[in-house]
Amino acid sequence: MIFQAKQKVKEGKVVKVEVDCDNVISDIKITGDFFIHPEDILDEIEKSIIGLERSASIETITSNIKSRIADRDVQMIGISPESIALLIREALI
Repeated sequence: MIFQAKQKVKEGKVVKVEVDCDNVISDIKITGDFFIHPEDILDEIEKSIIGLERSASIETITSNIKSRIADRDVQMIGISPESIALLIREALI
């Protein structure tokens, strides 16, 4: 089943998530007018969410994202790991 959410996050940019999930997240696409560098880190962020249970908490999702980007010099403008996690939870409710 595909779930979607779109909103202007607290960092000021519009972000959209499309989550393919039954009981476990099998695919996710994060898009919007935010900036992230290096650009390929968005793929890594999406991969960090795949495999999580539909009921995963905001804290768990945020932690997975942060651990995936921890060793990289990542710049996020207009978005944060917390905002992504909140939007994913909203989509899955």
